[in-house]
Amino acid sequence: MINYIAPLSLLFIFLGCDQNWEKKKPIHTNDNDSPAKFYSNIVKDTFLIFVDLPNEYNQERKYPVVYLLDANLYFDIIATIIRKYSSVGLAPSVILVGVGYKDFQTMDSLRNRDYTYPTAIASYEMSTSGGADHFSTFIKTELIPIIDRKYNTDTTNRVLAGHSLGGYLSMYVLLQNLLGQSKNFNSYLIASPSIDYNNYWLLHQLKEVAAKESSDKKVKAYITFGGLEDAENTEDAEIKSVGETTALLSKLLSEKQFGYLDYKGETFSNLGHMDTQIPTFIKGLRWALNEDK
Repeated sequence: MINYIAPLSLLFIFLGCDQNWEKKKPIHTNDNDSPAKFYSNIVKDTFLIFVDLPNEYNQERKYPVVYLLDANLYFDIIATIIRKYSSVGLAPSVILVGVGYKDFQTMDSLRNRDYTYPTAIASYEMSTSGGADHFSTFIKTELIPIIDRKYNTDTTNRVLAGHSLGGYLSMYVLLQNLLGQSKNFNSYLIASPSIDYNNYWLLHQLKEVAAKESSDKKVKAYITFGGLEDAENTEDAEIKSVGETTALLSKLLSEKQFGYLDYKGETFSNLGHMDTQIPTFIKGLRWALNEDK
């Protein structure tokens, strides 16, 4: 239920002109031509950090930064699309930072540890879980400062992008923002978040957040689901349909009238759970950076 990793049906639509993309090293700008290894004193583990700069990157301009989760799987794809789209004006120029693990198999296991909170209920049989606080603090206090020192970043324009459990982590960080505990990101691109985790714990937390009239920062949240995810849900799910989910999120995030939160929900009617990340990240990026009203 929670551990969604499968072949992506949209990849060859977007990257059909490059049949060998999966054999390439990730696009990056590290001096040694490989992803940078980054040890987190908070998580007590080493991550791979992938960085891709805009085609026209120069020292005279500051660029928004997109932090992308599950980078072992998505970094190559998203970097290639953004580069090609930005060259013809279909996507904004951004610095893309991917957070990954030493390999795909490690990612498939440790994302359970890093992207979830609280500790998983026993029926999930997860060997490790509940580390979202440590992981998000690593991003906030260890990774972001280094990226800001090394590159020409627009510190008022940071985006967090995640899918599935990565989407759950992104929603968890958004929750912390709404609670006034973390304001490092201005935009959240959330594709098919695994909000059923721990019996919809995250949704129950959102219900308890008090609405706020104003804030010094405008926050944007773009949350999507695939219309075909209904067929993938279990019969005993608390929330029975994508429509019910989006309606509830609209009620929690829009009707509560957070004065500083701009929420947009969307359902891709013909897509399943593993098909929503590409359109979410690209469409959401345009919307978040005011290039797609």
